[in-house]
Amino acid sequence: IANPHALTLTHIMPDHLSIHAAREDDMAEITGVLLSSFGHMPVEQAMGNVDTPEGRKAMRERHLQAWREHAKETDVPCGIKCVHTDPTSGKETIVGFSEWFIYANPPMPEHHEQANALISGTWVPEEGGQREKVQAALKPTIDTRRKWLHGRKCAVLMYVCVDPAWRRQGAATMCVQWGVRKCNELGIMAFLEATEEGQHVYKKCGFVEVEKVRCDWEGEVGVFPAMICWPRGTREEDRTPAILSS
Repeated sequence: IANPHALTLTHIMPDHLSIHAAREDDMAEITGVLLSSFGHMPVEQAMGNVDTPEGRKAMRERHLQAWREHAKETDVPCGIKCVHTDPTSGKETIVGFSEWFIYANPPMPEHHEQANALISGTWVPEEGGQREKVQAALKPTIDTRRKWLHGRKCAVLMYVCVDPAWRRQGAATMCVQWGVRKCNELGIMAFLEATEEGQHVYKKCGFVEVEKVRCDWEGEVGVFPAMICWPRGTREEDRTPAILSS
């Protein structure tokens, strides 16, 4: 969803990289970057995020639908792309991508009790218990978000990915920093679950670990730290879950 106002937030950095709001017609290119980072994960594969023509098409449509739903709540862009502009030819290539779901208006208390469309798994076939299996694997993620975000203004960083040829050159940091700056402007918290590869980027951008999310897939447990970047001025006593354990 392109937001003309968001383009004024473009940040230029060395090596001809810049940040822009992603457009719907960017999604075909972005899908390739997403698959290069997450396509190896069994749960992503089980959800149909696979590198086939049919898988790519379905994946694009799911993300675009999530963008459209998000656009009903805010004019802040959801998809953020990092673009390399060739200094000789002027050709632009999407080398990185992040997906920020920003909820700057006070949500209903139950807002985060339902899964974001991209992790609901409702499209997974029911045959053989596949949907139930996927949703069970994702439940710890959904429960942790509910615990920390219930009723709060916040932003959820769903995906950060970089083309393999462009990793460790600042693209991921730029994508994350864009959202952190926006959250600071709005005075809201930013939340994510980190992969092992991404943790150092998030820490550098101000995120701190609040707990570990453990997801089980066919007996193999993956651990993904839940991390929060609190807005400036947040009191220590307020840096607690929205829903406290009884």
